This record gives sequence, structure tokens and C-alpha cells, in this order.
Amino acid sequence: MTREVADRLLESLRPTRHLLTRTLADIPIGGPEYRQIDRVVQEIDRLAEILIGDGTHYHQKVHSIPMSDPGHGGE
Repeated sequence: MTREVADRLLESLRPTRHLLTRTLADIPIGGPEYRQIDRVVQEIDRLAEILIGDGTHYHQKVHSIPMSDPGHGGE
């Protein structure tokens, strides 16, 4: 599979994965629905790992903001 096809496939799964993860917050932890939805989310992440080598493809990336150094006249 080409990278272009893999990217299109993963992007098409993005809204589904998002809905599934939002649903996990609203249902009882450990129940059959929770376990199955969680499994589907994990499988989507595994697919990303197989296709593009990044199992965290859908995870929000934390961006660090450089802090000014007050000891060096950061104003």
C-alpha cells in the first residue's frame, strides 16, 4: 500500500476513532460495550502502526512553549 493510500485510509478513520473515544467517556468502564469500543480504538491505532509506523498517529501531540528565563531580562 502506498503512503498516499495509507494516509487517506487513516484520515477516513479519524472521525470514527474520535467518536469512539468520546463514547468511552460516557459509558461504564469495564462493561462489554466499553471493552469492545476500546478494542476497536486499539485496532485502529495498530493499523496506523502497521501502515505508517506510528501507533500514536491519532494522539494529540503536546507542544511545549519555551518559558522565558527571568534571570536574563525576559521582559
